[in-house]
Amino acid sequence: MADYLHPYKKSLGTSGMQQNAIWLRNYLQPRGWSMQAIAACLGNWESECTLNPNRPQRNGFPAQTGGGFGIAQWTPWGKKYGAWCKAQGIGLAANDNNPAGRFEPQIEYHDYECKYGVNGGKTWYASHGYSYSWDQFKRATDNPATMAVAYYWQYERSAAGDPGTRPNQALAWYNYLTGQSYNPIPSTGYSRPFLGTSSRIGNIKLLYLFLLILLLGGGKRK
Repeated sequence: MADYLHPYKKSLGTSGMQQNAIWLRNYLQPRGWSMQAIAACLGNWESECTLNPNRPQRNGFPAQTGGGFGIAQWTPWGKKYGAWCKAQGIGLAANDNNPAGRFEPQIEYHDYECKYGVNGGKTWYASHGYSYSWDQFKRATDNPATMAVAYYWQYERSAAGDPGTRPNQALAWYNYLTGQSYNPIPSTGYSRPFLGTSSRIGNIKLLYLFLLILLLGGGKRK
């Protein structure tokens, strides 16, 4: 049972966001994230979803595939995170037990998308004078407010066109988390490599070829 809150569609209050922020810090730091990067993302995710990973933007989820969903409110979620979940065999449901509405797969998808983009198009890139690579960003120890703005322009780029309160929220999360006990969640807890459709088909063909070679080879033995 995950030690964080993910109620379907609901906004989290201060105590709920604090509980989830502590869990995220304990989960992300063992995976190489700096405290500054975590705080920068929390400052953005607070504005996007109140740190509730199970919050769709529109009614009709999951049949309605438009709008945002998840920590970063991926939009349209059906063509991004939703397509990834389908390829991974991760279910989607409009309830508190939604398998896709959890931090672990969303963090994995976030990492995948920032590295490889969506359908050949980059989603993490230099913008407005900020030019962190994704790997650099996760490990950077710059000012959390500055990094929150960098994350906004290099990745979020919301319709508002302005980071707004995100930098101040990032600083507040950094100050809050530095005063909380650290109980790392082992990095072996959740990890599955992404295989697109073409990769899956290629692997199946290789498996059949290997089995065919074994059968033919076995038939020649005396």
